[in-house]
Amino acid sequence: MKQILKKCLVVDDLPFNTQVLKAQLNHIGLDVDCCFSGKTAIKMAFEQDYDFIFMDFTMPDMSGDEAAQSILKYSTKTPATIIFALSGHDAPKVIPKCFTRWLTKPVNKQQLQDIINFESSD
Repeated sequence: MKQILKKCLVVDDLPFNTQVLKAQLNHIGLDVDCCFSGKTAIKMAFEQDYDFIFMDFTMPDMSGDEAAQSILKYSTKTPATIIFALSGHDAPKVIPKCFTRWLTKPVNKQQLQDIINFESSD
């Protein structure tokens, strides 16, 4: 039986960050789309069902928190898309509810593999 690739979206306003994360996720077998703004992420999330979204927390047009809330509020995907916060800073004491996890950049490939395996298990 052929394994179905998990589909994910990487959102970061810095192209270098999206390229690095995309390469890591491709290497562990995920199908990856990228964009560079929260507004574009919302549009893409309504046009395509993503299993995972890796969302930069701080972007110029819209915060990752705002974008994630909009995606979850209006999404019809069941189960809901799992959204991870990405930041160059340590996690706040209270992580916004729209995020499943807070990932501090840089994220290494093994950390990503472990998270994907955990979130994909039933």
